[in-house]
Amino acid sequence: MRPYSIALFALMAVAAPAAAQDTTATEVTAEAAVGTNVVDKALSGAAESFPAGTAAVFCFSRVTGAANSEIDHVYYKGDTEVTRVKLKISGSPFRTWSRKTLPADAVGEWRCDVVHNGKVLQSLKFKVE
Repeated sequence: MRPYSIALFALMAVAAPAAAQDTTATEVTAEAAVGTNVVDKALSGAAESFPAGTAAVFCFSRVTGAANSEIDHVYYKGDTEVTRVKLKISGSPFRTWSRKTLPADAVGEWRCDVVHNGKVLQSLKFKVE
């Protein structure tokens, strides 16, 4: 009977760390918005529509659960990717932003996707009118 006790104990010792790792996984989330500037680490001019002639837009993200990794801000005009910006995430939660200079022909439907490891955390639609 004793050999079974030792085998059971050895099995538990191997399985326990794996189970503990599964429960410590943190979900990565993002809160984001688009605006016309970032002042004192805060977004200003947040909107879903911007007038033609707007020089640039900023995508501002607050990311949780992704410390020591990267996210992408991926800008699209219509369905065409126009810019991809890699941003380092040093802590959790962590605020970061990117700037997209708008071209002269910027009028139309746009979006900025906040992406972590290929997963879209948030998709922000906006118009330039």
